[in-house]
Amino acid sequence: MENLTSLKLRKITFIVLVCCLAAIFFSSFNLIIAKAHDVKRRADIKVLAKALDLYHDKYGYYPESDDDQRGWDLTYDSAAGEIRFLNVLKEEGFIDKAVADPMNNATFLYRYQKYPAGSFGCSQSFYILQIINFELPTGNTGRGLCPEMDWGEDAPNGYTVQAFD
Repeated sequence: MENLTSLKLRKITFIVLVCCLAAIFFSSFNLIIAKAHDVKRRADIKVLAKALDLYHDKYGYYPESDDDQRGWDLTYDSAAGEIRFLNVLKEEGFIDKAVADPMNNATFLYRYQKYPAGSFGCSQSFYILQIINFELPTGNTGRGLCPEMDWGEDAPNGYTVQAFD
């Protein structure tokens, strides 16, 4: 009887240990995936900002954005069909393919909008390019500031790039 109880106890201990190890593995795995997504987001925003600068160097201005009721070109908005600034950058050869957030949904997306001079108190026309959200908390929110608008506050766990014409 003692051997049977001891065997059952070891079996239960083994199952508990395996469950604990599995929980640790899956929580670490999710963290690794989130970090990988965030690294891709940072790389994408650098590629897009560089492509926009190359476009500006060639034409002397940044590409227009779709000016619908939201005003933003959103990478996840498949209902809108084409994402104007991405298509322009692709057609001009500044990017090889359309760039999108790894999750690309209403919570995790990239967006772009070009504003005319005088918008939000900025004297020159400018664009805002944003990662709306990272999966992990970030302290580096980029740069984007007009006298009447701090774009970093608009995406507090994201990243903002602003450039002036």
